[in-house]
Amino acid sequence: MRREIRIAGFGGQGVISIGILLAKGAGCFAGLHVAQTQSYGPESRGGACKTDVVLSDECIDYIKPLNPDTLLVMSQPALNRYERDLEDTGLLLVDTAMVRHIPERFTTVWSLPAVKLAENAVGLRIAANSVMFGALARATGLLSAEICKKILADTFTASMLCKNLEAFSIGFDQVRAERGTV
Repeated sequence: MRREIRIAGFGGQGVISIGILLAKGAGCFAGLHVAQTQSYGPESRGGACKTDVVLSDECIDYIKPLNPDTLLVMSQPALNRYERDLEDTGLLLVDTAMVRHIPERFTTVWSLPAVKLAENAVGLRIAANSVMFGALARATGLLSAEICKKILADTFTASMLCKNLEAFSIGFDQVRAERGTV
């Protein structure tokens, strides 16, 4: 089994953090081999950024995705730029608060308005990455909610943990398949 996941958006949205959380969970708690890479512009906020995570039950001989099977996007420009790398049958996971147009060619689309949910439910727009982490865990089935909560507890300070656990749970519980299922 080899899974290739690309996560993309703007700097400051926590895109890289989602990739790190996924890699940490898969490597430390799910016993998988993991490679996580990232790229971003020189801006600390607002510039394009992405992270790629390759997961496998065997040694990973090439750390970059050859054919991503999952694309999580948190901005329209990210979808516009990376949607061509995803097969029509790949899993597309979308923050509909930030993405308005989803190409019809995709048969498996899961979505939720992560930024709005984070803002309204936990009062922190920046917790949208934890919402999307929950959505990713649910849509892919790669990590259980229990493993994800362990990763969050291991990552966030006590002062931020409660809000991020709540945001994660919202994403895990509220993501919905718009088209098809995994």
